[in-house]
Amino acid sequence: MSQPVSLLFGVHAHQPVGNFPEVLKDAHLRCYKPFLQVLYRYPEFRFSVHFSGWLLDYLLQNFPDDMALLHEMVSRRQVELFGAGDTEPVLAVIPNRDRIGQVETFSAKLAEKMGQRPQGAWLTERVWESTVVPALADCGIRYVIVDDYHFLCAGKTADELHGYFTTEEEGRKLDLFPISETLRYKIPFAPVEDTIAYLESLTNPPASDTAVAAVYFDDIEKFGIWPETYQWVYEKGWLERFIQGVLASPKISPQHYSEYHAAQKTRGVIYLPTVSYIEMNEWTLPADAAGA
Repeated sequence: MSQPVSLLFGVHAHQPVGNFPEVLKDAHLRCYKPFLQVLYRYPEFRFSVHFSGWLLDYLLQNFPDDMALLHEMVSRRQVELFGAGDTEPVLAVIPNRDRIGQVETFSAKLAEKMGQRPQGAWLTERVWESTVVPALADCGIRYVIVDDYHFLCAGKTADELHGYFTTEEEGRKLDLFPISETLRYKIPFAPVEDTIAYLESLTNPPASDTAVAAVYFDDIEKFGIWPETYQWVYEKGWLERFIQGVLASPKISPQHYSEYHAAQKTRGVIYLPTVSYIEMNEWTLPADAAGA
């Protein structure tokens, strides 16, 4: 009998420092609050979350009841918290000492306020450069998530990207999970039945000794703030039906990244080029090249 696919489901939440109060209240009302409330009702659905440092502080101060739900989900081991730089910097463009200060500050904040020190980290704008490896490793970060596009740029094929890989820099090691572009477009936009069917199609062959991972990590704002998503995700029940479908399927096992990382082997060594997601690569081109 084949193993179920390991669903590694994560969301990233961020607001610019000092954003307008009405924008923050609306984001909380239409996204952060209902998302946490829905997930809270399903303790068996394990997931990962990254709230940027400033946004976490804002929510703790202004919406403590909702943050109490998050804290309880952490305590009951439903949630894995992801670290980052505290002020959400692009780590690749700041000095190494500042990288260490940023990552360590935020990891300590999560340990103090939420009771969990992160093993994984979110990279702002998914900007990858190998020079970030030593600082992350020195701060106790064991793995990060980047787009599958990063791996395709290094010569991997899509069929290879159902687990994690290992890289190194200056004698420090870091593991890398590839976020599935297919899942980023299906969640939460495709019908629930189509999304569940796709996940089930990834089930491991019987002879496989390494569980297949379906890797999702994307903006939480897609769950309520993007146009028409509040009605789709909450009023029409997409999120709740998705969770119910995952939990009802014998072919899908929701897991933390830390669980999968501890139980499974690396798919091999890889060295990624300096890269971000596809759109960012276009936006950072010189004007003539970008318009070509």
